[in-house]
Amino acid sequence: MMKYISAFAKYSLLPLVLVLASSCGKDFLDLKPYESLAVEEATKTLDDLDVLLRGVYDQYQNSDYYGRYFILVPDVMSDDVKQNASANRAKEWAEYNGNALDFIPEEIWTEVYEAINRANTVINAQIDVPPTAEARKNQIIGEALALRALSHFDLVRIYAQHYGYTDDNSHLGIPYVKEFDQNAEPARMTVKEVYDNILADLDQAIKLMGDDFDPNRMSKVAAQAILARVYLYMSDWQNAANMATQVIESGVVSLTPTESYVDAWRSGTPPDGIFSIAFDDIDNNGSDALGRMYIVEGYGDYLPSLDLVSLIDSNDVRIQLFKNTGPGGLFGDLRVDKYPSVIGDDDIPVVRLSEMYLIRAEARAMLGDEDGARADVNAIRLRANPAADPITSSGQQLLDDIEREKRIELMFEGHRLWELMRKKRGVYRNDCTSVVCEIPYPNDRFILPIPQAELD
Repeated sequence: MMKYISAFAKYSLLPLVLVLASSCGKDFLDLKPYESLAVEEATKTLDDLDVLLRGVYDQYQNSDYYGRYFILVPDVMSDDVKQNASANRAKEWAEYNGNALDFIPEEIWTEVYEAINRANTVINAQIDVPPTAEARKNQIIGEALALRALSHFDLVRIYAQHYGYTDDNSHLGIPYVKEFDQNAEPARMTVKEVYDNILADLDQAIKLMGDDFDPNRMSKVAAQAILARVYLYMSDWQNAANMATQVIESGVVSLTPTESYVDAWRSGTPPDGIFSIAFDDIDNNGSDALGRMYIVEGYGDYLPSLDLVSLIDSNDVRIQLFKNTGPGGLFGDLRVDKYPSVIGDDDIPVVRLSEMYLIRAEARAMLGDEDGARADVNAIRLRANPAADPITSSGQQLLDDIEREKRIELMFEGHRLWELMRKKRGVYRNDCTSVVCEIPYPNDRFILPIPQAELD
């Protein structure tokens, strides 16, 4: 048994006293939430329950979650990013010498479990509603279930070896927490058990939610998109393809046109957005923003590696997501410009439609449908560069081409390390400014350590 999870100890009053921030982002969070209200008083109506749900979204904005470190850390551990001489934020993870006493493993663990704790407050609330309000109640509960699943999925990726690391996935994962118990000492489940719970929560969430859509809020199509990703990580090719198809054919989101792609990023609204975490200058002051880790107007600690940049054709619009800042000596002159806001009001993508095409492309290739796989990957490749030659490869080369397009399309969104892990490959940096340039697979250094406070 593990010791009582620090996140719960830190927020042990949450089921009795809920203190939420004043905003969670764009328009849908303009209402003022309750402060210091007992849960029993704060959940008399569905409006009250929705306020509690907004507290979950608020937690996703935390700088130790989607606000910065959960996205940044796996990217600086990969081969897409290199550090400059002054880098001192997440540097120990870029150099693979962090340990269980460092603040990043503790803070990510604590803040993500707090998001789970808040979601459980919504899921387990007891509210009777008339039949006319049942659909709205189901929507709220469905959103909370999907967010709970996503948070556990995030935790099991960063604190445990990937699905498939052992033949039966009996290696240790993380506690899957469904209710708050001040006296509980949740034990780590196996990775298989964690994934089984993720699938169950997402399945129930999809059944409960209606078809309404807001790109800054969990929705039925967003839960389906996350489920497609989960199936991909499980190498469940047929279900991954089926779920990605449901998302694509829903028509809720379309691929952003070529001419609008870069402008979408520069406006702070990710293209093809299915679910993004909303930010404004109140939610995330500039010093805490993910983008400030990259832009020269911020800290500028991390730069794109030439390993990545060299893959992108000069006519590809995605090359415009780098900024040339002049001669940079050893560290280069290109900077990441995907999150350009100095004040930190760029929305951070959780899942985009382009990922669904790339998930389906890989799944179809693995299932032997190479024509379908080529059609999907070319939808993304030719959107970015209409003058490019279509991919016509087959076999392993087709899989390599799909991986290349996915690496470019989802760069700096926190995916690359997980992609390498699930494919049982190490990290090999050619354009390397770290003290560590090769990390072979398998390796326990690919995952963050459980915080020492949980093990004492």
